Amino acid sequence: MPKKPNIILFITHDQGQFLGCYNSPQTPNSLHTPNLDNLAENGVKFVNHFCTAPQCSPSRGGIQTSKYPHQNGLMGLVNRGWTLPEGNKTIPMYLKEQGYTTHLIGFQHEASDPSTLGYDTISKRVFEHQYSCQMLQSEYFKFLLEHRNDEKPFFLCIGTPEVHRPFIVFGEPVNASNVKIPPYLPDKKKIRKDLAEFYGAIEAVDGVIGRILKCLDITGLKEDTLFIYTTDHGEAFPRAKCTLYDPGVKTLLIMSWPHLDLLKGGKKITCLTSNLDLLPTLLDLIGAEKPETFEGSSFLPILSDEKKQIHEEIYTEITYHEVYNPIRSIRTNKYKYIRNFEPSNILYILPKDIYGDYSGKEMRKRYKSPRPLEEFYDLEKDPLEKVNLIKDPNYSSMIKSLSQKLINWMERTNDPLLKGKVLPQKNVALKFKRIELFESAYLPILKLIQNLMRIKGFHKIIRKFIKYIP
Repeated sequence: MPKKPNIILFITHDQGQFLGCYNSPQTPNSLHTPNLDNLAENGVKFVNHFCTAPQCSPSRGGIQTSKYPHQNGLMGLVNRGWTLPEGNKTIPMYLKEQGYTTHLIGFQHEASDPSTLGYDTISKRVFEHQYSCQMLQSEYFKFLLEHRNDEKPFFLCIGTPEVHRPFIVFGEPVNASNVKIPPYLPDKKKIRKDLAEFYGAIEAVDGVIGRILKCLDITGLKEDTLFIYTTDHGEAFPRAKCTLYDPGVKTLLIMSWPHLDLLKGGKKITCLTSNLDLLPTLLDLIGAEKPETFEGSSFLPILSDEKKQIHEEIYTEITYHEVYNPIRSIRTNKYKYIRNFEPSNILYILPKDIYGDYSGKEMRKRYKSPRPLEEFYDLEKDPLEKVNLIKDPNYSSMIKSLSQKLINWMERTNDPLLKGKVLPQKNVALKFKRIELFESAYLPILKLIQNLMRIKGFHKIIRKFIKYIP
């Protein structure tokens, strides 16, 4: 094994598997992302990669700790008062023990106080949209120049608000006639507009990635740096974000280290992997011992062809987003079983950012019907999870088996949901009214900015204005 590499973890917001090289029947796209596509062609692309939760903070907490949200305690959003409790050990903490310096530039969503996460340095805390990779790219270049001759390897986490809504804040929309419609959405004018803005934001990020990779080359850091590109959860569209259907929990992951054969050459890993696996993989890669408390497993055995798979099934969950919405699921290569723990008169939750935008307005009436308490899908016959087979006698034994496995997992991991309604952290209850008041004032302002940016000529003015928001 070569010497310990520098590690850059670049993590976006709400991207799912929307990237040119991830074009597939389930995630069709016509994105122009040459830099990230090239990174995948020269590195490793994980095709069936899943997050633990279909919303930001819980998923990112899973990446940081290799524990499920209900285990590490981060079951809701930081911006709604949740935080990763003390006692959790994070990626920068583990890597510091192995001789790394650790750094955060930009967005994080795991803790109300980022100094508790274990970074040696943290970039200035600003208004969320000011963490845009397009605004902070000069900080990335400055960091790489300053650390190119470090004696110790560095871990740099780059967090971006891209590609969260409103998309228009981050990039110019592409031609709406050229976008591809995901199979879970109808081909409507408003949805095409939405996707055109989504594409524009993604393609803007790809441009920044290209400049970072060029800077790594110029500074001589390329060969000694493991570059990881991933996202927290599925795309911000109806029946994706905040659901446990594949569009909500299936995510992209690209890893590239030119100095190591295992992480180059355009490999495509098709077995089930989880974002819980990233931390164990990093420790395995640098020869560090992995705690038995990890829920994830290292990728290295599948990269080296020692194993065909590291998971027979993966588990996903949601408890809190903007409201209490407790759901758990188990997924194998062939089947998915979902358990909804609270009755609801709507099929799935639309977060506020989706509800008030193009796709949400189009889809509002389409999801107003009672939610089943159990769902079961044959993914080989029905990869879009359209036909709930929970009452089909032909699948009764498989349903029983997966249902029991889900309960066994919840018991093994001490899921508090088994004891009844999960109460929020104390700080959430204390801050809830203030957060609601803030959002009621903030969201209309953001919507106004979004609408102004859709008027040609206002784009550049408002993007410059965002830089100076205190």
